[in-house]
Amino acid sequence: MLRTKAGLFLIIYILNEGIPIKAAQIALPLRFDRHFSFDNYVSPQSSLIVGNLKALIADDGESMIGLYGASDSGKTHLINACAHYARQQGASFQLYDGLDLSQFDAAGFDGPETCEILAVDNLDALCGNRLWEEKFYQIINSCKNEGLRLVFTLSENPSSLKCRLADFQSRLSWGLLLQLPTTAETDIGKVIKLRAGLLGIELSKEVIAYLMVHYSRELSRQIEILRILDQASLSEQKRITVPLVKQILADQSCRD
Repeated sequence: MLRTKAGLFLIIYILNEGIPIKAAQIALPLRFDRHFSFDNYVSPQSSLIVGNLKALIADDGESMIGLYGASDSGKTHLINACAHYARQQGASFQLYDGLDLSQFDAAGFDGPETCEILAVDNLDALCGNRLWEEKFYQIINSCKNEGLRLVFTLSENPSSLKCRLADFQSRLSWGLLLQLPTTAETDIGKVIKLRAGLLGIELSKEVIAYLMVHYSRELSRQIEILRILDQASLSEQKRITVPLVKQILADQSCRD
C-alpha cells in the first residue's frame, strides 16, 4: 500500500482492467493505454529495444532495463507496451509514474512485494528526494538478489542526473541502459498512419502531409490530433479529407 503524509490510503486499480484489487492497496498506477504496443513502435532500433524488453518480461534476459531519451522519443509508449505484452504473457506487472510517486511518502510504498515486474515512467522525477532514492536503491538491489524485474524511463543518462544518493545514481546503470532515438520527421508520417489504422481511420498521403505542414511535428501532439479526428469521424460518419480536417480542427488549439 502507499500511505500519504495525512495517513490516507489509496486503492490501486488493476493496470489492465481498472477494477480494485482486494489483496493489495497501492496508489497511483499509471493508466494503461491500450493503443501503445510493441507492434506500433517505430524506430531504427526497434528490434534491439523490443527484443530486450520482451526478454525481461519473459524472465529470459536482463532483470533491469532503463530507457532514456528526449521528449517524444517513445519512453511512455514503450513502458505501456511492456504492460500490454506482460498482460498477454500472464505476468504480474505494475506501472507507476515517478511524477505522481514523488508526491507521496516513500516509506509507504511496497509495490515490489506484490508483483514480478515493476515499471516506473519518469523515474528521474524522484531524484533529489533522498527517501525515494533510498527506496529505489533497495528496489534495485532486489533485482539482483530477489528476482524482481524493473523497467524505468529517464529523460537523460543516469550519469547526468542530480541525485543526492550516489549509490542510487550508480545503481541506475547496473542493468541494461538503452538510449532512445528521437523520432525523425521522416518517420512521424509512418507512425501517424500506423496509429490511425489502429483507430480504424484511413489517412491519405495528402492528409498526412497537411498535418505535418500545418500542425506541430511533435509526435505527442499529432497523436492528440488523431484522437480528435477519430471522435469527429465517428460522429459525422465521414471519410477523413483535408477539408474535413480543416473543419474539425478549426476550433481546436492544436496549431504550432
